[in-house]
Amino acid sequence: MKKLIALLLALTMVLGLVACAGDTTTTDTTDTGSTTTDDSSSDTTTTDEGGSDTTASSDDPVQIGVFAAVTGVNSESGRQATLAAETAEWYINEQLGGIQSLGGRKVEMRIIDSTSDPSTSALPLEQALSEGGIVGIAGSAQSAIALTMLPILQRYQVPAVTASATNVTITEQGCEFIFQPAPKSDTFSDTKYEFLQHYAELQGLNLEDLKFGIIYENSAWGSDTANSNRSLVDTYGLNLVYDENYEAGSLTDATALVTRMKNAGVDILFPGCYANDAKLIMTACASMDYMPVIFADGSAFTWPSLLNDLGDMVNGIISADGFVNDMAGARNFDEWQIINEHYEEVNGEFVPGQGGPTIMSIMMIYQAIEETGSTDPVVIRDQLRTYNKDNCKWLAVFYGDVAFDETGANMGARPIMLQWQNNKPTCVYPADAAASTVIDPLTLEPLE
Repeated sequence: MKKLIALLLALTMVLGLVACAGDTTTTDTTDTGSTTTDDSSSDTTTTDEGGSDTTASSDDPVQIGVFAAVTGVNSESGRQATLAAETAEWYINEQLGGIQSLGGRKVEMRIIDSTSDPSTSALPLEQALSEGGIVGIAGSAQSAIALTMLPILQRYQVPAVTASATNVTITEQGCEFIFQPAPKSDTFSDTKYEFLQHYAELQGLNLEDLKFGIIYENSAWGSDTANSNRSLVDTYGLNLVYDENYEAGSLTDATALVTRMKNAGVDILFPGCYANDAKLIMTACASMDYMPVIFADGSAFTWPSLLNDLGDMVNGIISADGFVNDMAGARNFDEWQIINEHYEEVNGEFVPGQGGPTIMSIMMIYQAIEETGSTDPVVIRDQLRTYNKDNCKWLAVFYGDVAFDETGANMGARPIMLQWQNNKPTCVYPADAAASTVIDPLTLEPLE
């Protein structure tokens, strides 16, 4: 009997050891939106809340997260980010041969769907970072969602480069892991006014004779944009005759808004809205045979989806933005031209204003990994902090005396002005960044 009990105890200990060994099996944590599919040899890099690098295998891909609105009313933004991520992954792995300082390790883009709702967007990011393995984040391009990232980035100590988000407060919250390469929204006013003067001179107009209007969604980005435009109006004494907002994500018919705008006699409109709303506003204007000159602030008024929705109506639209794919910093950058050509060939459209900065954000993270030879997120963060126009060619694409300051803001970044011409946005201002001359928004003839 004693021998039987001993045998049973021994068997129990063996089974317990087998069960413990089973606990070390790598868990597949790949998001279903990833640009690649994990097999049984998934990345076992895990990052604890102290940001330590605990890579289990030097052969596993290095995961870079892409935080974007893949679903919801702003899913066009997420589509751009996904295509950008696929392009950056191709370039790093196929053209550069992976990360050379890590023996040619490949990168893998992990798409994290923020959805389009800022009230719940933090949850998928928290889940992804809690699973470990992600060494840096590109995104979010939407300011309202970027703001929700900050406490999570700080908790898990993973750096994020926020693509094209422009809200002035993103880098003012004390988060030590956020980087904002795009020009802040409060820098747009001066550039827009300079261009307005230039435009008025080309048209033989006086700015004081023109009537201006503001329309915007009441999100963080929309409100920030409206405040910037009000500052422009107040600072330079422009005649503002219309100023109205609407609930973000709720607009189904812009007829009433456009009617009030038309009755106010708006000549030049400053809109702050995303894709669906831009389509509704422009369609309502066309149906009333009323077309104010559009001076937008990037976003949907520069996207390929607007061309799909409106066709030739897009030509003549003017917008301030942080990026357009033929501005001088991109146009004169050979590596960007390889990326740009591949993107257009694969996707059948130009690289848009949120796709381009997403690629630049990923490439900044890649450069930091390559230069440090580390996948420790804190080491990557520290390297990102050193970047300026002289030592980071991907940051130097943005216009101005660019450099990250101690908060992660690119304080030297300045907007450019673009205009839709021949069904594609092109840089028209400032002169040292421009690829094209300005055309009349109504006749589409060059303005000399």
